[in-house]
Amino acid sequence: MTWLLFIFGAVVAGFVQGLTGFAFALIAMSFWVWVLPPQLAAPLVVFASLWSHMISLLNEQKHYFSKKLLLPYIIAGLAGVPLGTYLLEIINPDTFKLVLGLFLVLWCPVMLFNPQIKAIQHSGKIADSSVGFIGGILGGLGGFCGSLPSAWVMLKHLPKQEQRYILRHFNFAIQIFTLLSYLLQGTIHSIHLPYMGVLLLTVSIPAILGAKLFYKISERQFKHTVFSLLFASGCFLLLTSLI
Repeated sequence: MTWLLFIFGAVVAGFVQGLTGFAFALIAMSFWVWVLPPQLAAPLVVFASLWSHMISLLNEQKHYFSKKLLLPYIIAGLAGVPLGTYLLEIINPDTFKLVLGLFLVLWCPVMLFNPQIKAIQHSGKIADSSVGFIGGILGGLGGFCGSLPSAWVMLKHLPKQEQRYILRHFNFAIQIFTLLSYLLQGTIHSIHLPYMGVLLLTVSIPAILGAKLFYKISERQFKHTVFSLLFASGCFLLLTSLI
């Protein structure tokens, strides 16, 4: 059951990230949290998410946006990663389930309904940097670096291609730094290696398919389905962590 749930979560998460450019950690963890402790799962999420990003970037059409769009997010995000890796070492599984469940319950409706908030739409680089910093903390905590920035750029109503550009490159930079931090801190152990080998096989094809489908189908209905499932998963996580 552990390996079945692990592989199924990897396949679904790889496809979703290939299609949307984010959400690997949230999708994968909604499956893996039932069978793996966070200290084991977090490096695997970062590793697989980074791998699927590399695959997706190879299949991505070239778009030329100003690097100034990225810098506030990435610089602040890199500063937040060490705090996230520290928190990972002290958090316990029940608390992790509670926090993840609460985050999903609050995050999914924002992504689904995409409200018009003028203050966010007219915000500048300081606000972008703050979002990047929190994203870096979440990245160090378990590969969730794209969750808050994805909601932020959507609420800013940036063009679709611009959103994808920011999320892809922000996530890629943060996850490389997070993985290096895990290696330096000794967070990755020999027990991770079999899981990483399976991830290389199970994530690759779904990520390629998702990246190719991005340019051929509408994301609206797909996103509604994904976020509805994540919201239900968050409710279930909250229920089980509180009982």
